[in-house]
Amino acid sequence: MWPLLLLLIGSLYVLLCVLLHVFQPLLAGYAERKWLRNVRNVALIVAHPDDECMFFGPVVMKLAADTGCQFRVLCLSSGNSEGLGDVRKTELKNSCRILGVDPSNVMVVSHTRLPDDSLVRWDQRLVAKIILQHILAWNSDTVLTFGSYGVSGHLNHRVLYSALRYLYSGKQLPACCCAYALDDVSVVRKYLGLFDVPITYLLSRYVYVATYSEVVRIKNAMGSHRSQLVWFRKLYLAFSRYVVINGFSAIDDLTGGCDDDSEDDYFDFFRTFLFACK
Repeated sequence: MWPLLLLLIGSLYVLLCVLLHVFQPLLAGYAERKWLRNVRNVALIVAHPDDECMFFGPVVMKLAADTGCQFRVLCLSSGNSEGLGDVRKTELKNSCRILGVDPSNVMVVSHTRLPDDSLVRWDQRLVAKIILQHILAWNSDTVLTFGSYGVSGHLNHRVLYSALRYLYSGKQLPACCCAYALDDVSVVRKYLGLFDVPITYLLSRYVYVATYSEVVRIKNAMGSHRSQLVWFRKLYLAFSRYVVINGFSAIDDLTGGCDDDSEDDYFDFFRTFLFACK
């Protein structure tokens, strides 16, 4: 009896996920109620070229397509860990073009103190200073970045959140600027793909779901990053929920601290090793 009941519940859940994804355009009225409000000048802060499509594809596709929204990308490193910095800058701009972002609105920072290295902690105050400079220069009213765990535990991802929260806590952000962090999820949910859609609608404050055609474009955008298309990233693209759905929380609703040195380096290393997809 119980196995049949569980099978029935599981089948209904799978059907719900497929219907929510396939018929999403018909549910636009409900979906848009979960979108950010009063968005005009958006700054997406990422750590490396390819972050924009591996983790933020759905929100980039939706906001970049809004004619009333100016969408910009700030990348804090050129991804030069293998000496391919110039190549990866070009790949980033090609990827953003596919996602609908004008390449002229993509800024890549090359700083000797911000190396592309998962074991190096970037200086939080330096990162905060760079982010604030661009927020002010761009007159950004909305800033998006990683959550406290940075999806994969990558230290370069995580410091973006701590730097933005540092700015928020220190009341250094412009009064009209709102900051949002990408929701981190468990490893199981991370690889549920479209089957995480109902859960995200229930648990996340702000939600962006990519349509089937948008998912194809997101994967095509990742195809622009030819230097990074190793086997595990291809698997990631096939199963990751971040290719299909993004959930966000306002920075002021979160309780994560701003101390860049709050966790043990060795613990960070092993957690990164176990869960990183980069």
